[in-house]
Amino acid sequence: MDKVLLDTSAIYALWDADDDHHRKAAAISQSLIARKVVLILPNFLLAETHTILNERLGPRAARDFLNSALQEYEIERATLEDEWAAYALLQQTSRAKDWSYFDAVAIADRLGIGDIFNFDRHFKSAGMSLAGE
Repeated sequence: MDKVLLDTSAIYALWDADDDHHRKAAAISQSLIARKVVLILPNFLLAETHTILNERLGPRAARDFLNSALQEYEIERATLEDEWAAYALLQQTSRAKDWSYFDAVAIADRLGIGDIFNFDRHFKSAGMSLAGE
């Protein structure tokens, strides 16, 4: 079964109808659901997304997201090795210039996932493809 890693940028676009990527995110999401793709959300990104939704759209949206995420997505816990790999990436200033710790702990390499549902240029520069394209 195909697996796709989720990023905060895509989830936020789904939740905020005013986001520039909202329509594209909705179309990609429907396509992934129709293909019965397993959607993987790292626990670090679950926390990041909840925080951003809470700050920008309010506590109700953040709570609704959390409720749906725990039912609809496979939550993948970051391992200690994932965190050390992120630390190593962030030490390479040329590659990690503006990566966040959340971006660095993407988990995709360990899971063998090459597709990510995102609108974040960082993942494309790391060689991952945008899911749905």
